[in-house]
Amino acid sequence: MSKTANRAAAKAYREERLRLQEDEQHKKNVREEIQVLGTFREYMQRRRPTTTTLGCLIAAIDAYAEQLTGNSDALWAGTRDTKHWWDE
Repeated sequence: MSKTANRAAAKAYREERLRLQEDEQHKKNVREEIQVLGTFREYMQRRRPTTTTLGCLIAAIDAYAEQLTGNSDALWAGTRDTKHWWDE
């Protein structure tokens, strides 16, 4: 293998490794945010400040979770046991 080809292969390897690290970091960040959002959502459901406020806040939390994950029911109790891409 020539010096130029070796350098190209090393650069491609570094770029792929960096991409995988960024992907893992993104998944970790999404997992942490989903956990915090889920805790807050559960708190809001138990405390029930007012019906209007509760509905608006839970809808906003669900919309944000959908924006993060692409899954509109990411925080719903029935889907907690399923495996999601951010849990891989």
